Amino acid sequence: MSSIKAILFDFDGTLANSEQNHFEVWNIVLAECGEAPLDEYTYTHGLAGLPVPEAARHVKEHLSLTVPLEEIVRRKNIETGRYFTEHPVDMMPFAKEILTLCRDRGLKLALVTASSRSELAPTFKHHELAPFFDAVVTRDDVERSKPFPDSYQLGMERLGVTAAESLAVEDTSHGVQAAHSADIPVAAVPNEHSRSGDFSAATVVIDDGLKGVWRWIEAQL
Repeated sequence: MSSIKAILFDFDGTLANSEQNHFEVWNIVLAECGEAPLDEYTYTHGLAGLPVPEAARHVKEHLSLTVPLEEIVRRKNIETGRYFTEHPVDMMPFAKEILTLCRDRGLKLALVTASSRSELAPTFKHHELAPFFDAVVTRDDVERSKPFPDSYQLGMERLGVTAAESLAVEDTSHGVQAAHSADIPVAAVPNEHSRSGDFSAATVVIDDGLKGVWRWIEAQL
């Protein structure tokens, strides 16, 4: 791992403490559809880390909803923009610090998220994150988002690095699968919503947050 030249970070649940907000938004959408709310177990094991279209498909099938899939996606996108603007998301502990440390060490940085640009925008703008990143890849940029490897492949292309020169940082099993499928080593950093996921494909699983991730990265440089 001494050849690390780039770090590709997931966003929701990895850098941004946003999974609870997404959970709340899904339940707002379900209430609009006349459905009972999801429990946290269903969200964690079925939806966390998935792009909205795939998550909506899971919700529709799981609850046997009669609402068209496109309408569920539309409502989730609208409610996400509204809710995240009204309830700004905090960054995860040590998030800005790890980004700063990576930049100071000359590492290239990419943000690779299953969110759309419109979903990302409120938090990205609120915390003034643009200067940290050399590339941003959202689900709008690829035909297949996570858990497929396309987003990470595009991220590496935009950074001009190979998989052997890269490290992905992810909080969910879906994200780990995406990076692993792109042949990128993965540091998994589970949070309270994703801790029970399958991280067997990760290069390393770090239980003490982004500060622990940085200690691990620093040891590889």
